[in-house]
Amino acid sequence: MTHHRARKEPKMDINPYVSQLAGRLIQTASDAQIKFDSNGWQLVSEVLSYAAAAEQRMSVQAERIAYLEQLSSTDDLTGIPNRRGLKTRLGDVMAAAARHNDEGVLGFIDLDGFKGINDRHGHLAGDAVLRHVAQMLVKLTRTTDVVARLAGDEFAIVLTRCDAVEGEKRIRTVQQMINASTVSFAGIAIPVHCSIGVMSFNGATDPARLIDHADQAMYRDKLVRKQAFEAAAE
Repeated sequence: MTHHRARKEPKMDINPYVSQLAGRLIQTASDAQIKFDSNGWQLVSEVLSYAAAAEQRMSVQAERIAYLEQLSSTDDLTGIPNRRGLKTRLGDVMAAAARHNDEGVLGFIDLDGFKGINDRHGHLAGDAVLRHVAQMLVKLTRTTDVVARLAGDEFAIVLTRCDAVEGEKRIRTVQQMINASTVSFAGIAIPVHCSIGVMSFNGATDPARLIDHADQAMYRDKLVRKQAFEAAAE
């Protein structure tokens, strides 16, 4: 065989992992005083090219899986996380709260009279209201907080690193701003109203119980708001 110094190293436009593999292979051959002729180096080049292609396919597949997972956890209408996305994000938030001994607050939101909006103005109007609420929630919270649409006209806010008193105050401010807003649709101003249940949590809180308790608190808030509205109408 001819001396390997006469050969050219394989030309590889490959990722760092395969590039390191090539370097180790070449160094190992040199240390063992293995001498390849042109056919030997051609074989090495083909093996490395195959490895590079396999790595590329795996990378593309991983990106595709991540993209599909993102789609499955995102609400199509509003573009914010859905119920599945909320569970994932809430799990991350609570794990961080456990590590740093932090607190947080969950707000469970339900729109008041949403069925009436659909009945009077149509489902496109209802969709416009849902997008409006989602946009307001995103605008009125921090990037470190979590906003999600659970189903129908139900939403959730997770306020991170926030105690019960501060969280209650912030969520009631959000509620007031939503309840003072309107959605313009087909030349009609549609008023938007919501009820919100608020529950605080820490790293030891059970997520399922937290959501259930916040849901119950929301129904209590809805009842109080309904009674106040009926009293004002008398």
